[in-house]
Amino acid sequence: MKNEGVLIILIFLLSFTFLRALSLPIRGASGTIRVPQDFSTIQQAIDASASGATILIEAGTYNENITVWKPLVIKGESTDSTIIEQAGAFAVCHVTANNVNISGFTLKDGSIGLWIDSCNYNSVTSIIVTNNEDGMWVTSSHGSIISSNILTDNLFMGLYLEASDSTSIDSNTVAGNTYGIYAQNSEYNTIHGNNISLNYADGIDAINNNYSAVYYNLISNNSLGIYLEGSNGNSIYENNLVDNIDQVWAESTTTNSWDDGSHGNYWSNYAGVDTNGDGIGDTPHVINGNNQDRYPLMNPWINIAVADVLPSKSNVGEGYRLYISVTVQNQGWNAQTTNLTVYVNTTVVGTVASLALPERSQAILIFTWQTTPALRGNYVVSSTVDPVPNEPDIRDNNKTYGRIVKVTVVGDVNGDGAVDIFDAITLSNAFASVPNSPTWNGNADINSDNSVDIFDAILLSGNFGKKI
Repeated sequence: MKNEGVLIILIFLLSFTFLRALSLPIRGASGTIRVPQDFSTIQQAIDASASGATILIEAGTYNENITVWKPLVIKGESTDSTIIEQAGAFAVCHVTANNVNISGFTLKDGSIGLWIDSCNYNSVTSIIVTNNEDGMWVTSSHGSIISSNILTDNLFMGLYLEASDSTSIDSNTVAGNTYGIYAQNSEYNTIHGNNISLNYADGIDAINNNYSAVYYNLISNNSLGIYLEGSNGNSIYENNLVDNIDQVWAESTTTNSWDDGSHGNYWSNYAGVDTNGDGIGDTPHVINGNNQDRYPLMNPWINIAVADVLPSKSNVGEGYRLYISVTVQNQGWNAQTTNLTVYVNTTVVGTVASLALPERSQAILIFTWQTTPALRGNYVVSSTVDPVPNEPDIRDNNKTYGRIVKVTVVGDVNGDGAVDIFDAITLSNAFASVPNSPTWNGNADINSDNSVDIFDAILLSGNFGKKI
């Protein structure tokens, strides 16, 4: 009788959740607009869409220049084959609204390929900006993310940053321009993981650009690698400065840190020696009186890192599976091979030998830990990768999940050691969800099948009242 009563409660809670979901407004079709199916031009789609809508652009060439004046997600079908071009346009794509997300197409033939103008918290990822006078401008705009783009063969600047703070410039290729990245009158920006090469003048220019971080970049084969003027308080470390005609020029009023306290940069023209074989030059690499790399690297910067360890849940019922997702990155500029191990406490639950990682890549690997009733208790989940030859910094070669994972009685969704009405309510709130759903709760997926459904409710009902 007790279990029948509990099942009735569960059915009521789940029915309430289902009915509540039915009462919500249906979204989807009205929130997504397709070009050219719904509108023949991208600007028509922008003007007609509601704030927050998604515009999907089919592959093709669109001869127009667009203004994005409301928060939207704009995605091209293919970076290479979805092309927006307009000869003579001042800006092929002009963004004037906050919270715009742009990806997946090519911008070309304008005075400026893309201009983020006096607006904040915008994201530009995986686009090509080429054959413009300037590739991309970010002016009087804060909190922008410029990631995984190709800014190449623009007449003057690849990326121009003016009076814009807290910008993340990450994993871009900036090549074949006159100036690569030109930043001025800006603060608290990060330039990391970019390939800044083969620009005819300077790779990075910083004019009155302060308190920013420049790290993990390849800066190679430019006329001048980095130029600094009136820029102070910046941290510049673990970059590879290779075969620039002049590596760095810093005006005398500029004072910055060229290492992180133990590791500096790799300089292809460093003439020092490493007598103790620790990979760090014995003498500083001197730029001028105010700027010197105290710990120059003897070999190009290499880094393998465990970026994330994420169990599928923090409370797992005894006898059920726990999935462990591990993200490992090669943050350097050469392909590497390493070995990866996953632990629960000190027990090895998975290994990958000879894991091949191309340059600037990451792999996400899934491991399974099968629990048993004998394993009740608290556990620590972690992963480690072996250092690769000449890797100077192994502090991030291992990572531990930041919470305890508990093996508990089946149905103890909230991990308090008892299966009760609070677990039923938690399951009800997550009912009918799958990973990446807004209401997803991995702990409510009792049977670990990546769905919170009636089978989980039945398991909870059958164990109602049990305690550790």
